[in-house]
Amino acid sequence: MAPLDDTLVATPGDRGRDAAERAADGRTVRDALGQLPPAQREVIELAYYAGLTQTEIAERLRQPLGTVKTRIRLGLERLREVVKPAL
Repeated sequence: MAPLDDTLVATPGDRGRDAAERAADGRTVRDALGQLPPAQREVIELAYYAGLTQTEIAERLRQPLGTVKTRIRLGLERLREVVKPAL
């Protein structure tokens, strides 16, 4: 997948924050995603940045729905561990 740019990482609540804060948060998210196994990173990026449902991800990747759900859950748990100390 292509690298994420800052506009993809920004959230609606970012409007009141300055560009430096948004850029720092974007780096934190990219760094955290980079620490995930590729399979977990792929499903999370498809869900959050491409807006696909878990069913759509399973169909696109030709993987069982349960596998996709597990990878998303494990990936999000890992992201919480990595990002929490940074924020």
